[in-house]
Amino acid sequence: MEDLASRIVKKALALGCQDAVADVVTNRSYQIRFARNEPVISNRWRETTASAFLVHSRRVLASDIKDLTRTDEAVERLVKIAKASQENPEYAGIARGPFSYARMAPDKKVLALEDGSDHVDAAIHGALEMGATECAGSFWKYEEEHALVTSNGVRGRDHRASLYLSIRALASPEASGHGIAAGTRLSQFDPARAGRKAGRVASLAKSPKLGTPGKYAVVLDPLIFGALTDQVANGLGAWTVQAGLSPFGKKIGKRVASAAVTIVDDGSSDSIARKRFDAEGVPTRRNVLIQKGVLRTYLHNTTTAKRFKARTTGNAGLVSPQPHAVFLKPGDWSKDEIFEEVTDGLWLTNTWYTRYQAYVTGDLSTIPRDGIFRIRKGEVVESWKGIRVTDNLIRLMKNVVALSDAPEQMMWWGEVSVPNFVPYALVKDVNITTSAE
Repeated sequence: MEDLASRIVKKALALGCQDAVADVVTNRSYQIRFARNEPVISNRWRETTASAFLVHSRRVLASDIKDLTRTDEAVERLVKIAKASQENPEYAGIARGPFSYARMAPDKKVLALEDGSDHVDAAIHGALEMGATECAGSFWKYEEEHALVTSNGVRGRDHRASLYLSIRALASPEASGHGIAAGTRLSQFDPARAGRKAGRVASLAKSPKLGTPGKYAVVLDPLIFGALTDQVANGLGAWTVQAGLSPFGKKIGKRVASAAVTIVDDGSSDSIARKRFDAEGVPTRRNVLIQKGVLRTYLHNTTTAKRFKARTTGNAGLVSPQPHAVFLKPGDWSKDEIFEEVTDGLWLTNTWYTRYQAYVTGDLSTIPRDGIFRIRKGEVVESWKGIRVTDNLIRLMKNVVALSDAPEQMMWWGEVSVPNFVPYALVKDVNITTSAE
């Protein structure tokens, strides 16, 4: 793999490129999809591909190479395309190596796992025992090996493996719940718990009534709170800020959340996105993004760091820096105390279709899904439907008044793009609208 990555880089340089990055990836992932309480399909991947990043006279191009028996031809074709492309005057290079990397090794028990059906069964059984009648979802075993070589002296190897399960449970056509299990070690992977969570929420969500608009104290489940912190972290990418797609522009050193909120991005910590290096080969590390509500840094690659007179944070994205894994510092409230604090409010368990009216201000709307509950004195009194959160991202983060003490790893394709470790949150004065408005 490393020899192949070196060959791609050398070929690009021989054709006149100033910078080149090649990442050769061997994927050995495994998936089970299930529906109506039983597995319906199983897929296995055994493939090796390469990604190439080439720069010719400030003309930048990135592409995948699928046929590795014809890499020279592929690089020639890519360089030809690059030469015909528009110059990027803001491109400022890639990181200069070599680097040393922390030792990371995947769990041998995860690597040895060949059959995930017991984990699927555990999740389904957990949901059914809590009152669900039907379940669907997917189980994944992810395994990848990376060999990365750059024209600036970087050579890196990485081996990553993790387990993931997403389950949706139904108790009636309008009553659903969602559960997530994720981990890099078999001992920390708990699909039964995810199933019980999905089943309990679905069972409570029966017979929903149309919600009432207004401002409410809201308990945010880790799934929906993770969707919001994911929006925050992605909005802190320096390229996103510069492009006017973020409400965090010109806010370094300013308050953007309540004092209860400290957010860290860390690709080196244990998560299902853990990695030794970013797309430039820079070692991943812990970066404090928001400290006690105050914005401390954007996420950078080498180019954006030079543009902002900062240092790379190890978050390349060769074009747009991205978060690796988001960690919200937990609070000192128990989950029960969070709920008991609400005399009259809502509990939202999940969301989707988060959209912005204005990226630069952070005005957004998002549609709660699965269980939506009215709570009084900490207890669920009725199930709702047909509401929307119509508010502002920074305002929501500033209105966080309490966090529970047990964060959970959240990630799913709809709203949480990278692992977000988040607790339950209590947010005051959340603006709720309905479809009738």
